[in-house]
Amino acid sequence: MIYEHLGDNRSGKTFTNALFAWEAFNLGRTVYCNCGKDARGRSLHILNFPHRHYNFEDLRQMDLYECYVMSDESVEFMDAFDAPKRMMREIGYFGYQATKRGVDWHYDAVRHKNIYNRVRLNPHYYIQSVRYPHNPKFPVQAIKLIIVSRYSSQAKTLWMRQPVLGRFFPIYNHVVLVPPREREDS
Repeated sequence: MIYEHLGDNRSGKTFTNALFAWEAFNLGRTVYCNCGKDARGRSLHILNFPHRHYNFEDLRQMDLYECYVMSDESVEFMDAFDAPKRMMREIGYFGYQATKRGVDWHYDAVRHKNIYNRVRLNPHYYIQSVRYPHNPKFPVQAIKLIIVSRYSSQAKTLWMRQPVLGRFFPIYNHVVLVPPREREDS
């Protein structure tokens, strides 16, 4: 299945992605994440449990099967601006093949329409996260998840109260950056 996580910055998109990844890991599935590297080439881990790394450029050639793929900060890699480029078409083709290979692919977006249309129109579920309080300078008290299937306009709502205050061990690193890739046109 393919899931697009939507919401403002600091609204819980990476947290919910990591939560699904943690569930997949506990079910014995291999988890892949697009963790970046620092200036010295060391991995900047997004997830704090065993996972494998991937680069967007390699997704289609990886021959993935029955696994979980997490794409954090995905607009930087799936920007509609890059639609004519071969890599962008390959990511779209990966999305077409993922479901029949048993791949659960979760990616996020602050602005849905910035994502390449062959990807953004393909998810089975859209998960919008809304942070309370809305101001990210204050500690999060709750995250409201609004889940919509592409086959229904009926939304389901789930509340996660005090998501970071002891309910979950730190399954992800919330301050790690995913460095942008070198753009071909720069």
